Amino acid sequence: MSEDSIRINARLSGEDARRFADLQALEGSATNVIREAVREYHLKRIKPRRNAFEIMTASGFIGCGAGPADLSTDTDRHLSEALREKYPQHFDDQAE
Repeated sequence: MSEDSIRINARLSGEDARRFADLQALEGSATNVIREAVREYHLKRIKPRRNAFEIMTASGFIGCGAGPADLSTDTDRHLSEALREKYPQHFDDQAE
């Protein structure tokens, strides 16, 4: 048995035992029944974890701003232009 597997020992009686026997006949083995049952139960009970990009996109944060298409690749130029427009007194016009 590998580290990625576990052995399960369970006792079922009455209606649960009959249901399990029906499923085992359909699926071919107890392991297949349990494996499929755990997968289905997990899907219903556990929310999938989303990464930061998915969360930010779903929230509308990504893509909410406006700006030039090349802002991420030409940041220095755009920052310089914005600062020059806002604070022209701090720039030497001959440096252009």
